[in-house]
Amino acid sequence: MMASLNLSAQAPINVPSVVEVAGVKLKLNAEAKRDVEETLDLLVRSQYHFQLKADRSNLYMHFVEEILKKEGIPEDFKYLAIQEGEFISDAVSTSNAVGFWQFKKASAQELGVRVDNVVDERKHIIASTIGATKYFKRSNFVFDNWVLSMQSYLQGLTGTQRTASDKLYGAKTMNITGKSHWYIKKFIAHKLAFQDFVGNGRKNPEIQLADYEGKGKTLRQVSKEVKVDYDELKRFNKWLNQSKIPDDKSYKVIYPLKGNKRPVAQSVTKPKTNTVKKNPKTQTNSNPPKRRNPTVRVTSGIKPLEGNVGIYPQVTGNIDAAYQPRQIKMNKIWAIKARPNETLQSLSARTGISTAKLRRYNDLGQRRIQGNQYYYLKNKKTKGRVHYHVVLQGETLWSIAQDYGVRLKKLQQKNRIKSGEVLKVGRVLWLRFIRPEKTPIEYSNVKVERKEEPAEDRLINEVTLATTLLSKEKRPKVEIPVKKDPEEEKVEIFNKPKPRRALVNSATDTIITHLVKKQETFFALSTQYNVEIDDILFWNNLKLEDGLGVGQVIKLMVPKAKKEERKIEEVLHVVKPGETLWSISKLYDVSLEDLRGWNNKTNNDLSPGEKLKILKQ
Repeated sequence: MMASLNLSAQAPINVPSVVEVAGVKLKLNAEAKRDVEETLDLLVRSQYHFQLKADRSNLYMHFVEEILKKEGIPEDFKYLAIQEGEFISDAVSTSNAVGFWQFKKASAQELGVRVDNVVDERKHIIASTIGATKYFKRSNFVFDNWVLSMQSYLQGLTGTQRTASDKLYGAKTMNITGKSHWYIKKFIAHKLAFQDFVGNGRKNPEIQLADYEGKGKTLRQVSKEVKVDYDELKRFNKWLNQSKIPDDKSYKVIYPLKGNKRPVAQSVTKPKTNTVKKNPKTQTNSNPPKRRNPTVRVTSGIKPLEGNVGIYPQVTGNIDAAYQPRQIKMNKIWAIKARPNETLQSLSARTGISTAKLRRYNDLGQRRIQGNQYYYLKNKKTKGRVHYHVVLQGETLWSIAQDYGVRLKKLQQKNRIKSGEVLKVGRVLWLRFIRPEKTPIEYSNVKVERKEEPAEDRLINEVTLATTLLSKEKRPKVEIPVKKDPEEEKVEIFNKPKPRRALVNSATDTIITHLVKKQETFFALSTQYNVEIDDILFWNNLKLEDGLGVGQVIKLMVPKAKKEERKIEEVLHVVKPGETLWSISKLYDVSLEDLRGWNNKTNNDLSPGEKLKILKQ
């Protein structure tokens, strides 16, 4: 078992009707409570993974709590750190968001988080948390509502302004319904799941993380001073892309300690697997929060969906007889499991349902039946049981429609998706209602699957094993010697920050000026012109804290536009009875002014049979 965290056996976590978040009372209706409960079920379903995430959080949480308090941010935001980066320093999403708070490069730089070839502070718990607090304060200055500020962390300031009612600005009470943003309901689930197990002084007696001033030193020097193995120090300081620590400001090096303030031993062999063996003598004191589960659901082999609510498809009934008709339901619809090497014809014969109906029920089109997959024996629904789904790697619109029991065409209609359109990973799909035309497509971070064990998990597993091996013995109080590195006397080559491009016209780049508009930020300019924020500051002799003012002139270096020769095609259109100049302009997607100019017309009068010249590029 993990010796790091004692999760006492307790009653199931009930989702209350009122939850206070950052000083705002959230009133949950029945549908919202169900959404939160299903997400909560995902979080606590696996004892091992829930405990590991709680252990990981408690390694870093004292840093986060201290910074939130110092910066005047509600303490509840500490649970957002679990939701975002899961306290894995080098977590990466499919949209290239990185680190503890899942910052993209430009947004991190705008918040004063250094990201270059020497340092990436998105992977530094202290620097990234300070950057996150800057965002929360800026956003809350607009909303005067910390919950909306939290929502804007995903949607962006303008995105939340578009979707949130003006009545919620400054509100101290909010109604949370099924239609409320999934990000907030996911946060409520995280708070309910972890509030009794994470933070507020809860530290593992066997392992802790501390910080040490490293300004101007090398990691090798810090390794000797804190008596922690150099390789271990590198694993916990992936924010540093070299051994030499810059000297332009304070840089805290993060290092592990035992409870008695001695460095953690590195000689313990880590477990072969990430499974936890049950120990009858100790198991009663290490149970995760239990959840009520009114129906038996098949979840084997189905990953919890990042950003999503619950695990779908939900298969209930006589699972052992899933290959037989009328034994199981999938998402409350009669279904069956296909046998290995099953064909549509054999499935039809076994179920007594025509191949045409099976195709229609499952939106098969020309798709073939896949062995050991579930198929519906009745029509799917016109809408899903939950509101949203975040697209994961390898998913298609058809596979999502099957997972949620929603008709494929209805799913396309709800999301205004054309046939053949490729889904991007992270896209938020609407499952119950049609996405309003004026509501832009939204994307969420989806973590890239890791190939190596995170430094945090490796350390927790090592100490857990050491604790298990020595559980019946008195732990020896001896100093762990630091391994001598045969390479340490060699001269190391260190990176230098990449030089900034001079503001000079060249064969490929040209200088332009930009007049700052209302509410424009450095991040917006960086995105619009595809340049680094640091370059914008350098070119204009500005500091990030100066901000931008309406009407301010900003100089930028951008690639010269490529001039491509475009062939002009002349078309003759013969006017038909009933056609007007306006209808013809729409037909060819040209302006009325151009149409009149090309044909020397001073008015819009037309005659049937008249020939009009139209120029197209």
